[in-house]
Amino acid sequence: MIQQKPAKRWTWADLQSSYRFWGLVVYFTAIVTSQYLFNAYSALYIRQTADLPISMIGVAVGLQQVGMLFGALLAWMASRMKSYYLLYLFSGLYLFGLFLFCFHTSNHFLMITGEVLIGMGLGAIMLIVPAFIAGAVGSVEAFVLSFGLMVTLKMVFGSSMMAIAGWLFDMERLFSSPENFFTLLLVPVIIGTLFLLPIKACLFNCEPPVRQAIPQPVKYRDPAVTFLLFLVPFYNIYWLVKIHGEIRNYTQSAALLTPRGAGWSAFITAFVTPVIFSTLNDNLRAIIESHGQTARYKTWLIILFAFLLPPVSAALIQSQMNEINGNLKREEQLS
Repeated sequence: MIQQKPAKRWTWADLQSSYRFWGLVVYFTAIVTSQYLFNAYSALYIRQTADLPISMIGVAVGLQQVGMLFGALLAWMASRMKSYYLLYLFSGLYLFGLFLFCFHTSNHFLMITGEVLIGMGLGAIMLIVPAFIAGAVGSVEAFVLSFGLMVTLKMVFGSSMMAIAGWLFDMERLFSSPENFFTLLLVPVIIGTLFLLPIKACLFNCEPPVRQAIPQPVKYRDPAVTFLLFLVPFYNIYWLVKIHGEIRNYTQSAALLTPRGAGWSAFITAFVTPVIFSTLNDNLRAIIESHGQTARYKTWLIILFAFLLPPVSAALIQSQMNEINGNLKREEQLS
């Protein structure tokens, strides 16, 4: 029997500390931004440039959804090959589809072919990128986080770009020529694809890099003061950087973000703060229990307050950090 050495799984913290993760996130965001713009204005574009009946426009849009079904097969192929290089192919399919759509609206066959290719490229990209991320960790939690993150980014960036496209449309620039519409859809794809270039070929199919953060001096903070300061803009970023440096005095768990990684995560993707809080509390509980004591705050409680009132979660975590530091000092004095 052939025995294979099991590959070490990545943690969510490993992912967030890696350029590979952020490169994929930027790429995905750029692609779905282009998709939002296309879906919002493609029907108007056809109407103005080809004067097709509404029924024909509906057929074209429906065939894009058919293309997405074929895109799912392409995503499956990429998952089997475990290579992110196929993302370049998927981007090419999407761009070629846009080219056919923008410059050949008078030719119904080419326009519909473009819609199918657009759907194939989009379907493959929207499935395989979060699947790559979730597969690196190999857990249901990572699956939910990766797909949830991508859906949130799609909504936020897509909606913001719609306002820009609306301004262009009001200025009669968007549909003045096929080149303008194609360029608007092309630029996000080019920018996103450039972010793929520095990603290593192995992607997440290798062991994660070792992350060792230098411990920072532990500082006592009153939980009530922490609660109030958390209401001040950007203090949450400062606090997360400090707490992730201080906890390294007691554990170098791979599940923890580095101080810098925690700060950037809170700044760029603030909606994942409950995940950061839950990981912090899990590690604090493990430290407390390793000294034969009972941790006071369950992780589900921290997560609940992280969604409803984040300053409460921060105050509870800070109180546990104070408790750990005080207990260890007493143990040192007794010994």
